[in-house]
Amino acid sequence: MSLEEAIAVIVPVCLDLKDRHGRGEKLYVHPAAIAASPDGLARVNTRLSLVPTSTHDKHCLAPELQRTLEPGDACSSVYSVGAILYEMVTGQHVGPAMKRPRDIEASLPEALEILIGKAIIGERSHRPADLGALASAMYHVAPQKSIHPPDISEARLDMSAELDVDVKFSMLPPEPRAAAQAETSGINTLPKPARMPRVDGGDPFGAPVIDRTAVPASRKSVDDPTARLGALKARLESDPRPRYVVSKDKMDHGPFTAVELLQQIASHAFHADHGLRDEISGRALPIAEWEEFAPFAEQAGLLREKRAEDKAVVRAADADKKRGVAKSIIAASVVVALAGVLAVWFFKVRGTHNDQITVAGDRAGTVEVNGDIKGKKKGGGGGGGGGGGGGPGYSGGTSFENVLNGNNETITMGQSQDQPDLTNAQLAAPLRHASFITGCGAPDDMKVSVRVAVKMGRAVGVTVGTNPPSPTVAACVDRSVRGVQWPVSPKTDFVTTTY
Repeated sequence: MSLEEAIAVIVPVCLDLKDRHGRGEKLYVHPAAIAASPDGLARVNTRLSLVPTSTHDKHCLAPELQRTLEPGDACSSVYSVGAILYEMVTGQHVGPAMKRPRDIEASLPEALEILIGKAIIGERSHRPADLGALASAMYHVAPQKSIHPPDISEARLDMSAELDVDVKFSMLPPEPRAAAQAETSGINTLPKPARMPRVDGGDPFGAPVIDRTAVPASRKSVDDPTARLGALKARLESDPRPRYVVSKDKMDHGPFTAVELLQQIASHAFHADHGLRDEISGRALPIAEWEEFAPFAEQAGLLREKRAEDKAVVRAADADKKRGVAKSIIAASVVVALAGVLAVWFFKVRGTHNDQITVAGDRAGTVEVNGDIKGKKKGGGGGGGGGGGGGPGYSGGTSFENVLNGNNETITMGQSQDQPDLTNAQLAAPLRHASFITGCGAPDDMKVSVRVAVKMGRAVGVTVGTNPPSPTVAACVDRSVRGVQWPVSPKTDFVTTTY
């Protein structure tokens, strides 16, 4: 409403309440209880003066009535009249996030702001109780459309409180601190920004007020919950008084300013179910039931739930990982056990397999090829071993036994090897036509055993035994065998042949 329309409504209401309370009546005074009377003036309708159910109506009840929901006297009605008048000229309700009327509508007179500030004092003992003086004072602010009430000095308004009227207990935020005076050094302070006129149909959520010449705000900024929360936060920050006390774990914490309280909620120090008391109005409710603070507590609660869900996902992933590791260990153990069984079978079935071959002329020889499975490669039986009393002969090279004892190779089960061992046929072929036995002067009745370690296509270790012993024959055979060529393989293979 315009100021003149609001005064034309509120003055008759104020005078009606004065008469009713003068007769001892107690009433619920809120917007839904006001209706036009037969003479066209607004008055309190007793059939509508009920316990308010709308949040907007509850905001207009005096704080002491909000706690008890009992009908009020003249002092309580002064608060209700001030709250209704504030709502009519600003479009907003009285509460923690309210602004001063002139911060919303710059054209309002300062006298109206002073009257509203006195009427909505939260502390009852510091609130005036003279409805007649209030009606007279409001009429003189804008008398154009209102009925003329009896003239009563405004001083009676200040004298009607139980204690001194003290606006520091008002629900209205305090005036911003005046700018500091310029110093004698000639440094000037910046001028105070001019107030912007309110745009008709202003944002009920308190969006910034703009000039008609400015670019209109987008509809998104009005409907966007984030923008509304930002506007609500800005309104809460307009009151710097430490007025909020939080009850947590049977202890009171505070008082906090609105900004400090929002910071505590955002840091999860206080939750929606903790009690919140306004020291100015005396209103005490869980944070979740405070219209001004509940949205921030809800956002903080959602964030806590999101973090808890993320932690639960991480814990579940860790548990799955641990179960996977355990399964892998069990599977690996089974594989190792199977590999052990296969290794035992291989040693028993393959490790001692002898291939018989026919050598040159009428000489029969036995070739034993030994695989290199898991650790040292074992040489086979001596194939006659040089016979009793036989002695090895050397030509200066490494012996078969030294290579055998120093040959350690690890094979990982389940993985393919770089290159397979030489086959029996490949190992036996170079020794099959051993003409060097006869060439070295071995008689027909001499038994010759040759043990060879083969690597990279040549003999890297040779031991020759003869029976009967003959160092000369053994040395000659040794030299001859070291000159024999085999297929190239980086692995060490072992062959024993008896002539």
